[in-house]
Parts: sequence; C-alpha cells; structure tokens
Amino acid sequence: MFKLLASYAITSICSWAIAFLIPLYVYEQTGSPVWTSLAFFAAMAPYILVTPFAGVWSDRYSKRRFLIGGDLINIVTGCLIYAAVSTLSGSNLSITLLLLSFLLASVGATHHPVFQSIAPALIEGPKLHRFNAIVNASDNIIRIVAPIGVAALLAFSTKEQLLIGSIVGFALSLPLCFLLKEQGKPAPATTRVFTEIKAGLLYVIQQRELCSFVMLFFFCNFGFALIGASLVYVYTTLLAVPLSDVGYYYGLIGAGAVAGSAMGAFLVKRYPAGILIRRSCLLAGVFTLMGAMANDPWSLSAMWALSTGCQSVVVIAFFTYRQQVVPQTILGRTVGVTRLIAYLAIPPASLLSGWLLLHFSSSAVILASGGLCIIFASLCAYFLARFERPVIYSDAQ
Repeated sequence: MFKLLASYAITSICSWAIAFLIPLYVYEQTGSPVWTSLAFFAAMAPYILVTPFAGVWSDRYSKRRFLIGGDLINIVTGCLIYAAVSTLSGSNLSITLLLLSFLLASVGATHHPVFQSIAPALIEGPKLHRFNAIVNASDNIIRIVAPIGVAALLAFSTKEQLLIGSIVGFALSLPLCFLLKEQGKPAPATTRVFTEIKAGLLYVIQQRELCSFVMLFFFCNFGFALIGASLVYVYTTLLAVPLSDVGYYYGLIGAGAVAGSAMGAFLVKRYPAGILIRRSCLLAGVFTLMGAMANDPWSLSAMWALSTGCQSVVVIAFFTYRQQVVPQTILGRTVGVTRLIAYLAIPPASLLSGWLLLHFSSSAVILASGGLCIIFASLCAYFLARFERPVIYSDAQ
C-alpha cells in the first residue's frame, strides 16, 4: 500500500505544480484572461474526453504498466515544457503549452481509473476504507498546499527550477510503480472500445443503487461547482477580502475536508454505504444552504468547511463501495463512466455560476442555488433507493 500511496502523492503534487505554472507562463506571454482561461479548459477537458477510454484501457491492459507508462509520459512532457519555455515565446509558446497541458492532464485522467481499479487487487478488502481515506485526505491537503507552496517557492526560485523539480518528482515515482506487483495478464480484448464503454454504462444503469449514486453525484457536483467556480470572486469582490488573506479562508475549508476524511474512515466501517452516502450528501446540502445566510467570510468558510467535510465522507464511502461491489473485470470501465458523468456537471455549472453573479451580484443566490440542488439530488437518491433491484454482471452481457 505504501508504494501505491507514495507514487500517487508524488505524481499528484508534481502535476498540481505544473498545472499551476502553465497559466502563469501563458498570462506572462499574452496578458490575456481569455488565454489564461483556455489553460484551465485544456487542463479540464481530458477528464471528460479521456476518462471513459481510460476505464476501458484499465480493464484491457496491465494496470501496473499503465502507471509506469504514465510516469514516463509525464517526464517527457515536463521536459518538452521546459524546452518550450526556453526556446519559444508569445503565442507560439502559449499554444504549445496548452497542447502539453492537455497531454499532462490526459495522463492524470487516465491515472484515476487505473489507480482505483488496481487498489482492490493490492489491498485487502477490510483495509480499503483506510486506503481511500488516506487518498482523499492527501488530495485535499495537496489542493491546499500545492498552489500555496508553489507561490511561496517562486519567491526564492524560478518557474524553470520548479519545473525541473516536478520532472525529478515524476522520476522518483517511476521505481515505486515498477515495484508494484503485476496483477496477471488481462484477457485479450475481443470487442471494440466503444462497445466496452457501452458495457460499463449499461452496468451502471442496471445496478440501481450504483446508478442512483451516479445521478446523485452529477447533481451534487453541479451544486458544488456553482459555488466553487466563483468562490474566489465571492471572497474578494462581494465580501471584500484582500487577495492576500483568501488563503486563510481556504485553509479553513481545507481543514474541514481533511477532518471529513478522518471521519469517513471511521464511519465507513460502521454504516452501510448507501445510508452514509445519501445522508452525508443531504447534510452537505444543508450546510451549503446555511452558508447562504452568512454575512462574513469566516461564517461562510465555516459552513463550506462543514459541507466539504461531508463531501469527503461521501468520496471515501463511494470509492470503497465501488471497489468492493463492482467485479474486477469491469471495475476500470465503471470508474471511467461514473467519473465522466460526475464531471459533465462542472462546465455548465461554472457558466451558470458566472451568469448568476453577473445578474444578481449576490453570494446568497449561488449558495442557495447550490444547496437546494444538492438537497434535491439527495432526496431523489432516497426515492431511487426504494426501487433497487441488483443485477448480476456477466462478461457475456
């Protein structure tokens, strides 16, 4: 478990660091917010375009070799980014960085289904909840620490030096993946990729509880993205928080997410996944709705921290449930499909968030909208759970 977790942490930190640097390079070259937003799009697009294929590849091929290949591609991509910033400038550099950012994010999008589907083969079932809790806590800590850390390091070093450090980090992850146990040769592929994606989608649809979770997460992600997409704007513009102080409030929110990870490891052992997921989502919606009544940044941050803590519990419970319930032969495709559906909610929610702020200039509007959306989704999930009829998966389907 240590090798898998260490590789995941190193890769995540390095990917976050480069993802933070690329928009800085693009803005430095163009001075355009449009180009900078394109950098965000290039980093997000693979999670929609590549994820379902990654699930199929994870079921078809050696997961260990995929992780090794991902680190190799990251090293090469990092070297190409370094070469680009050393030799190009202006729009040529910006376009090149956007393409390389897409490639780097594609590896990240591929990494998640592989990582999630290899874990049950390497880790005993009773320990999966602890493993997922550590992963979720690491994700939340990295999301907080990586941007702040990169910004702090830039005061003492250059972007190029940080880029080299990230490349070295990917190189350190490589032997850890190499030392993982090989899980045996998967059965030869006999169907087309899109046919296998369809099989994964049909499996999700046929398993009523799993399907209810996926729909729940789609609408919950929509509600969360309504707020997350504009949270910096809410703090700096609507609540008049100095940009230098925003990190304190994000720190409180991150602490809530980390605390939720610890709580999730405790609760998953004691409650059925369905009950825990639905109740945690409902609580997350209630705390989000309460945030709409906050008039100061600390109150808003406290409510959002409680909400993100509940979100962490949901993530741990669902990852553990999916790893334990879904057959290994289709786990990668199931991870890819469920992740794709959840991510599809983010782009429209981000656009709607901007439109709501443009027309209402009120944090209460987006917090109330997001909270009501999450509560509605949770109640629908309770309704769907009443009609659950499990279907046994067969490779012949």
